[in-house]
Amino acid sequence: MLRFALFFAAGTLAFHQISRLPDAWGLVWGLGASLLIGLATRAGWVSQRAAVKGLLQGVAAGLLGFSWSHASALLNEPPRLPDGIERLETTLDGRIRGLPEVRHDVTRFVFETPVLPLDSGARKGRWRFRIAWHNAPPLQPGERWSLSVRLRAVHGYASPGAWDYEGWLYHQGIRYTGYVRDAPVPRRLAQGACCTLDRLRSSISHRIDAMPLSPFTRGVLRALVVADRSGLDPAARALFRDTGTSHLMAVSGLHIGLIAGVAMGIVGFLWRRHPRLCERVPARLPAVAVGLLAATGYAGLAGFGLPTQRALIMLTVFASGILLRRETRVAHGLAIALVLVLVWHPPSIVAPGLWLSFGAVIAIVVTLAWTRERSRVVQGVAVQAGITLALWPLLVHFELPASGAAPLVNLVLVPVFGLLIVPWSLLGGVMTALSPPLAHTLLVPLDGLLTLIEQILQTASEWSFSLPTISLVGQIGLAVGIGILLLPPGFPLRWTGLPLLLVAWVPRAAPVAPGDFHFHLLDVGQGLSAVVETHRRVLIFDTGPAYRSGFSAASAVIVPFLRRRGHPAVDRLIVSHGDADHGGGTEALRQEVAVRGLWSGEPHRIGNGAVACVAGQRWEWDGVRFSVLHPASDHRQSGNNASCVLRIENAAGALLLTGDIETSVERQLLRSDPGALRARLVVAPHHGSRSSSATDFVEQVDAEAVLFATGWRNRYGFPDEGVAARWRQSGATTFDTAFFGTLGWVFRADGQLDGPEAHRRDARRFWSHDPGAAGTDPEVSSID
Repeated sequence: MLRFALFFAAGTLAFHQISRLPDAWGLVWGLGASLLIGLATRAGWVSQRAAVKGLLQGVAAGLLGFSWSHASALLNEPPRLPDGIERLETTLDGRIRGLPEVRHDVTRFVFETPVLPLDSGARKGRWRFRIAWHNAPPLQPGERWSLSVRLRAVHGYASPGAWDYEGWLYHQGIRYTGYVRDAPVPRRLAQGACCTLDRLRSSISHRIDAMPLSPFTRGVLRALVVADRSGLDPAARALFRDTGTSHLMAVSGLHIGLIAGVAMGIVGFLWRRHPRLCERVPARLPAVAVGLLAATGYAGLAGFGLPTQRALIMLTVFASGILLRRETRVAHGLAIALVLVLVWHPPSIVAPGLWLSFGAVIAIVVTLAWTRERSRVVQGVAVQAGITLALWPLLVHFELPASGAAPLVNLVLVPVFGLLIVPWSLLGGVMTALSPPLAHTLLVPLDGLLTLIEQILQTASEWSFSLPTISLVGQIGLAVGIGILLLPPGFPLRWTGLPLLLVAWVPRAAPVAPGDFHFHLLDVGQGLSAVVETHRRVLIFDTGPAYRSGFSAASAVIVPFLRRRGHPAVDRLIVSHGDADHGGGTEALRQEVAVRGLWSGEPHRIGNGAVACVAGQRWEWDGVRFSVLHPASDHRQSGNNASCVLRIENAAGALLLTGDIETSVERQLLRSDPGALRARLVVAPHHGSRSSSATDFVEQVDAEAVLFATGWRNRYGFPDEGVAARWRQSGATTFDTAFFGTLGWVFRADGQLDGPEAHRRDARRFWSHDPGAAGTDPEVSSID
């Protein structure tokens, strides 16, 4: 069974790496091949040698996993608007699904309707949209509304390390997002019987929020009781992230298992107090049954999210073996659970949660096996150490925060949360719906405890440090070494795992050769951010936008990109000017990455000790020359025209970064030093606005390629088609981050220019948005 499960998982994983969804004929061929190989091995048509037979059976299992994933994808593919329509204004009659999320003055929710009105006629289907409603009235799950909405295709950041927003929504059946318009006025429709569980969850969430508790406590309680994490503000989320305790706020295998364990312990203890009951039925049977029921109830209260579904499946597999009085080996049970999880929801294979869940369970089982004769305290410490070691390679691989303080903090907080806070929170949360006064009595002491935990986490975050990024070879060596060390004592050569751990500390090779420089124009939506790497240094030009909600492109795109490239610090940050789409992420970046120097064309607007960038400043890093062309020391410009203009060059030619300069500054640069404007690559001034890129400037730059940093379907219409045509007429190839995602080139010391790399093309999956499908100009939307 273990072999079947591993090959089935491999086939499932392989399917989720393809860039286009095959049609039904591909499914027929895959199933046919799987059945044929399976029959061949059983009928003896092939070699009966165990190794050959096992390999063929594994191939059949892999093809079956691939085909099952294919069938699931075809059946669950979200409907698409016809004729390449990417934006739509219409009125929808539908129902709110799940718990609405309220942050600041915006309410977000999933809206489901069976009919989508179009000019060409109504389209039936299971249409699901993620809708934002500014200043919305209180909304409840299951309510029916008639809403006037503006919809658009889901389009997330396409950049290395960035969260796959498109995939997250796609696997929920959502291909389009939108917002509610004021006219026609939204109308609440007649209600029907629906969504009782979600309404209960919403009621509990609102009652908790109305309690006279600290904001931190209310956010934690809502997260633990009903899996509503919208009450955790950015500071609280950062606190859990920096201390490696975010898993405590996500109702998943840990919480489900702990609640099941607490219920089992209580029932088993009470059952054993009555010998006559034990004579009829062993205590472990009712304990396991009640534990499974308690876990199911908690999963329902948490909304039956995918992590809780995985946990319930795993728990049910092992509980069934006990209830049916059949001995189930741990490896066999885990294999069955893995197959069932992937059959239930194949996209789980690309979710870090699945790998972390199974990794944690394996670590717990192995650690308990070789500490069986030790005290409970020793077992607890060993289990936490085993989980930390086992999950470290996974955290590194999935580029999740791996805090050096996490082992010690979790050693204390996991038992505190599991044995005290989670059961206490559940009891208090349920009592809010039954008896608010009693709930208040229960939750006030918990408020004090959680306030103390908040202070502990704040102290831990000050002493915390991020574990180093590790190369792929290091990840493999680390995983193998930890696997060997976790084997039971007495296993031959067990301590040979120690040298393999040292591979993790071998310094990563610099990603850039001496004399080269790598240039990356990041996809930050409607804004600008670029990263320039030399052999030993890294420079960032602009930090992208930030928003009132606290969300910033720096945290979502720039920091993950730097982590993937192995840069713990930035040698120089240049914020071209003070506009929010160029410098909005500065503070967020500085909070997460060490910045050794900060320059700006408007240092007074940027603050944080920024110094002015001035024309004539020059420096050299690792054989790469940098020079500032604008603004002059006596300039009086502000806003766009105060932008720093930076030239970077080596033997392969020059790169020109222009910020948001407009035609008046372009004329100044043409008068002062026109030769310095020549470049092989140029980031178009002001995102391709018609106020920039005058004809004489474009001709003087004489670029091979011009890059537009824009948001997809942005409201400004950037880049202006006349501007794009002007650059093309000069001989430049046009590239737009809205269509290609993050773009990358290598300026080599031997004079060659390699590129482009385009993340939206190179890392495409079948659920990824294809912005070129909307009838765009082929010269702009095609990279080949």
